[in-house]
Amino acid sequence: MSRRSPDVSIIITNYNYGRYLQRCIRSCLNQKNISHEVIVVDDCSSDNTEEVVKPFLDDVRFVSTRKNSGVSAAANLGVKKAKGQFFVRVDADDFVNENMASFMKTYLESNHDAFCVSCDYVLIDNQENMLERKYAFQENISCGIMYRKDLFLQSGGYNESMRHCEEEELRKRLGEDYKIHHLQIPFYRYRKHDENKTLSTEYEKILREVREN
Repeated sequence: MSRRSPDVSIIITNYNYGRYLQRCIRSCLNQKNISHEVIVVDDCSSDNTEEVVKPFLDDVRFVSTRKNSGVSAAANLGVKKAKGQFFVRVDADDFVNENMASFMKTYLESNHDAFCVSCDYVLIDNQENMLERKYAFQENISCGIMYRKDLFLQSGGYNESMRHCEEEELRKRLGEDYKIHHLQIPFYRYRKHDENKTLSTEYEKILREVREN
């Protein structure tokens, strides 16, 4: 008898965040009241990522891009590998509350007009101290958003020419078809540290270009 496919796929995108990855994986595996799978997509890291993932291989699917291509390509690869009807992305340096997947799945099942649903998040430091509660409808991030996989793939997925700001580009490209709903519950933990990609000048440049075009 074949095993039932998971309802939700949690996709962890990683590039050289091996030092944070274990915490992230554990939080994704620990989801409650949900049939789910965890997929780690590594974008050709040069750190100890593979060693970190090894103890979890009985419970986690590990895939890698052929070359370092950026988060858009890594995320699209994860979505194509996903078996769930819904998927949600988590960055490897972040982690999530154990109830995130079940609440978001239930919301999408009850609100058929939603293309996706986001949750609120909490900024934390490297010691996991809470810094600030954030509302996703005011300050959105690329992760902690659950999509209907079929509609996401029909939309063309993320633009793989975008190494950053893939979520901003998707929203702008789809326009009114990007019907996002918001759960005002802070399920996501967004880690602030000196190597956040959103702090880079390249990220800021791409973000300006997306918003201006």
